[in-house]
Amino acid sequence: MSRKNHEMIDGKLLQTDKKYAQLKLKQKEKIAEWMFQATRDYYMEKYTFPNDKHLEEVVDIVYEKIEDAEIWIPYGEVFKHYKSKRSDINKRIRRSLNEKEESRIEKVCFMNMCMIQDDKGNVLALDKVNDSYTGTTFPGGHVEQNEIFQKSMIREVWEETGLTIETPKPCGLYHWHKGGVHYVITLYRADRFIGELTCSEEGQVYWIPLEELKTKELATGMEYVLQILESEQVNECYMHLEADG
Repeated sequence: MSRKNHEMIDGKLLQTDKKYAQLKLKQKEKIAEWMFQATRDYYMEKYTFPNDKHLEEVVDIVYEKIEDAEIWIPYGEVFKHYKSKRSDINKRIRRSLNEKEESRIEKVCFMNMCMIQDDKGNVLALDKVNDSYTGTTFPGGHVEQNEIFQKSMIREVWEETGLTIETPKPCGLYHWHKGGVHYVITLYRADRFIGELTCSEEGQVYWIPLEELKTKELATGMEYVLQILESEQVNECYMHLEADG
């Protein structure tokens, strides 16, 4: 074997002018993944990609892995290759982060419901007449776009009952998935209000003792809503479809 352009390093005869292109395909694939990982870690820590002054910080980490894997390639060749590929690496990292963010996005429909209590032990009931949701329930509805949750609750109560509630207190969540949409109802309690009770097209509203309300034909899920609203703690109920329906 010719010793031209070779040096004995750590007991091994190594080619000092070895080019990156001379590496085996599997070695290149490993190094490419190490460069991606090291650059991504740098970005996640500093919220920016390494500029020319900080490329060595990434290459040093990569080269340590190269040495641990007993792959021989001069440091300068690795640095030069990383510099030529960093634009592609940065693009790959941006794509991977965007994909991760998109995977966390889902369609959500925000709604609300409020148990309004008077000083006589009554609650305000609503006999819903909507075709898709019928039975005895509490006032509530949908949160409109760009609407603050608490203001939405106050608006819905006023529209359905004629009463204006003050400082409704959040008590929990009731939610489920259906048809690719996550439906989330924020549950409130309120005992301060002004105005005159008035029915709306949503159905008849009236005061009724809480225990008597429980004996009526309740709207779907109201038994779980009541459990949350009667609790002193903030609770959550998630409904899901099981194999038996």
